Amino acid sequence: MDPLFESAFEGLRKMGASVSERELVDHLARHGEEEGALLGRYQRFAQEAASPAARYLVQLIIDDEKRHHRVLAEMANSVAWGWSQNSPVPATPEIVPKEDSSSPLARETKELLAAEKRDGVELRRLHKELKPYADTKMWSLMVELMLLDTQKHQLILQFISSHL
Repeated sequence: MDPLFESAFEGLRKMGASVSERELVDHLARHGEEEGALLGRYQRFAQEAASPAARYLVQLIIDDEKRHHRVLAEMANSVAWGWSQNSPVPATPEIVPKEDSSSPLARETKELLAAEKRDGVELRRLHKELKPYADTKMWSLMVELMLLDTQKHQLILQFISSHL
């Protein structure tokens, strides 16, 4: 069993979890095992690749896969322990009631979302400027990846705005 998920299975036993909670943790753990195996393959690929560019790019994937693996375990812990504060290890927190739209969190979220939108515009402009280098540099790919991250950041901020 993956050590990151041991606490989740302990939580299922200690908290008297329902069948659906057990099934969900099992699913998260299975996916975590698959992610772990994939992570191992990426790590071998990165070590064995002759191309420095391939090693660099695969390391970006490895960083994402490590985060995915950790988040799956945190979700499993949240389910298993019934409430993230019960979990002895990191777990995804619960959503608490939404704050007033004039709160500092709401204002900052709105400002950060606007900044991420401006960043997206600037990154698209930069991407166009880098087209002449597309066959010899990976810069265009890096900017495209940043654009995807910017979209992800906007999605997170929109979630915060509508739920927290």
